Amino acid sequence: MPLPLKTLQQAAVELGIPESELKLLVDLQKVRAILKKGKLEFAPDEIAKIKRLKKTLPESAKSSAPATPANPTPPKVSPPPRVSPPPRRSPP
Repeated sequence: MPLPLKTLQQAAVELGIPESELKLLVDLQKVRAILKKGKLEFAPDEIAKIKRLKKTLPESAKSSAPATPANPTPPKVSPPPRVSPPPRRSPP
């Protein structure tokens, strides 16, 4: 008999992550989920996979704050200096 599927809420509680983060993983196709009656459901092996991934991530990757800003401003680039042409000489 197959193991019962878990809802988005149940999986998020078991994993200790917000539902929005789990849904994002599904949207990014990092985790498989089944859409049943309009609701996401997860197989127990997928939940175990996420648990394993969480254990192997370094502490720096587990922080909730992103390492880079979402909309970084590009550095200002100044145009190269203008080089003036050599003066014209009159013919001899």
